[in-house]
Amino acid sequence: MTKIVKLASLSAIAVLGVSLLGGCTTDQTARDMAQQAMDTANSAQACCNANTERLDRMYQKIMGK
Repeated sequence: MTKIVKLASLSAIAVLGVSLLGGCTTDQTARDMAQQAMDTANSAQACCNANTERLDRMYQKIMGK
């Protein structure tokens, strides 16, 4: 797992944990927060994948010269 994804996941888990421990959240709110955390993690992973692909293309281009 990349650093960004780990950070996003840990942040989301912390927020979710605090809200659940506070007892002031409903099951739907918890599910919504978990979904938002998953969306954020997926977005971060997509960004990392795109950067990896871009760097791989640059490396292949350089090595082909």
